[in-house]
Amino acid sequence: MHEILTNAWFGLMCLMLVFYVITDGFDLGVGILSLFSREEKERDQIFLSIGHVWDANETWLVVLG
Repeated sequence: MHEILTNAWFGLMCLMLVFYVITDGFDLGVGILSLFSREEKERDQIFLSIGHVWDANETWLVVLG
């Protein structure tokens, strides 16, 4: 029984990680783009473009966790 619960928990954590990466794609993309931006003003614009939806996007992870 212990092995079944361990595997189920591991599977659930992997599934949540996959859902996070899929639904958080634009946030991760913006983070990667900011690494290649040399000017502070340009980085600020990149982050401001996702600022209004960033927190709402991760809220479901907290609720499910």
